[in-house]
Amino acid sequence: MNPNLYWVELVLKENRDIVINFEWNAKSKDLHFSFHSSRDRGIEALTRYQKQAIVLQRELHELLRADVYNLDVNVYNHTIDISLKTEPTLKDFQYFSDKISSLLVGYPETWMQEAHVNFKLITEKKGFYELIVKPSTIDDSSDSFRYRHNAIITNNYGSEKAERIDAIVQKEFSKTDSLAYLHNIWVHQSQLNSFYIAFEKHEHLKESEGNVNLTKGVGMGLVKMNYPKLELETYTYYDYKTTPRDGIYMYLISQLPEDYQYLIADS
Repeated sequence: MNPNLYWVELVLKENRDIVINFEWNAKSKDLHFSFHSSRDRGIEALTRYQKQAIVLQRELHELLRADVYNLDVNVYNHTIDISLKTEPTLKDFQYFSDKISSLLVGYPETWMQEAHVNFKLITEKKGFYELIVKPSTIDDSSDSFRYRHNAIITNNYGSEKAERIDAIVQKEFSKTDSLAYLHNIWVHQSQLNSFYIAFEKHEHLKESEGNVNLTKGVGMGLVKMNYPKLELETYTYYDYKTTPRDGIYMYLISQLPEDYQYLIADS
């Protein structure tokens, strides 16, 4: 631990909702702000940013609260969590994207990245779908990992739908001597009832620690299934002996049909 580092919290006297947190190096006089990416890191600039963040958070609540059951906005993490009574449709995704984009374009110095909009049912702790909203003011041309606007991403744990998909993977592909672990799910970007599902196959090692059986990943399976029947349509297996485990995630994405892609390909 660096003895010269101090955690500093400043509260604006005129408005105690305005709080600035940062690390200060007493030796080098350097400041580090976890949530602020602006080049101007003076106290006045950060205060303006904090004020704008509070206003934006309030405006997002006012804009969306009539359409949702529950709402949580984190300006610093660029996330919006939405709870609905029923599962969102493509029409819902477009509706929320249009509303959110129309507001965020007015705050280019406050909301500086794509918005990650998480959707969940009121009965869930974590939702299945995540929508990427990219206002026209966002410039990610220099980023190595770029999402398409209105990309639909899926979470492979925590939701009712993910648990059901995992149960099918376990039933169809997990054996006593060859376990299967759900790795990733990709949804058709214009048909929410079609998925590509990746799972990693594991085999038991001869060595063990006490009563614990150790396993190692030996390959990745990629299946296409529909929903809600979850009937197997295609199945491809990538053995790590011929397909390296390092970089397997991006490799699998490259194998997906265009309709399942949500990243901008490098030109």
